[in-house]
Amino acid sequence: MITKNERALLCLLSQTKSLKRMQFVKLMFLASKERSLYDFVPYQYGPFSFQLYQDMRHLEREGYLTQNEDEVHFVERIYPKPDPWIQGGIISVVNHFGGFREKDLVDYVYSKYPEMTIFSKLKQLKTYYRNESGITTIGYEGKSIDRFLLTLVENKIGKLIDVRKNPFSMKYGYTKSQLEKELKSLGISYIHLPELGIDSDQRQNLSERGFVELFQRYAMELGAKEDLLDTIKSLAQKEKVALMCFEAKESDCHRGVIAKRFRDEGLDVVAL
Repeated sequence: MITKNERALLCLLSQTKSLKRMQFVKLMFLASKERSLYDFVPYQYGPFSFQLYQDMRHLEREGYLTQNEDEVHFVERIYPKPDPWIQGGIISVVNHFGGFREKDLVDYVYSKYPEMTIFSKLKQLKTYYRNESGITTIGYEGKSIDRFLLTLVENKIGKLIDVRKNPFSMKYGYTKSQLEKELKSLGISYIHLPELGIDSDQRQNLSERGFVELFQRYAMELGAKEDLLDTIKSLAQKEKVALMCFEAKESDCHRGVIAKRFRDEGLDVVAL
């Protein structure tokens, strides 16, 4: 299946046929600002999207494009078009910026979006410090991996604490090995505490009342895991940490039970 964003990607590439990889990413970034397509994070050369690169690999396997370390090329074939509104936005961006030299395009993006330069190897137009401490919680339900990572960066998270029992996801970017690598590239460390997770078979086919009872049992079980809770509190004194699981709402997730315990102890815990 070709997704909405992949259709937009192909539309942009079909307008240009061949682009330097950096030009392509910057044009896709500008198109996404116009039409809310991909999310981007600040990276080594400005705005970057892990999901965009994953989609490029998928489309290469499907025979729609070819690529190497420096360039991306459109394969001349019929491809699924995006809807006219998205297509119009992409064509507008290509008409406006497609003729820019690579350096000029980078300079434009950097000057207009300096927040995307905080980790750049080329030039940093905005400073960034992870100079905060404390505890936050976050769920990845409904978030692209780039939106998730950007939220961590914006909130100056220094360490992500994964409290899933099984750190696997069908959604790109959230399996333990992928997530740890992505976080490291942004200067965020990762720790997995499976002992704080809940077995998936305990969550199957539960009613609302069933979840209430599950979380009540979990809260009681936390009493035997003081060492892990103390570890989190100790880490949070040195840097800002985020307790991570799946559910979008903290109240729907067992991380919310952990957060409540900390709040009952007088700690400030922020739900991102």
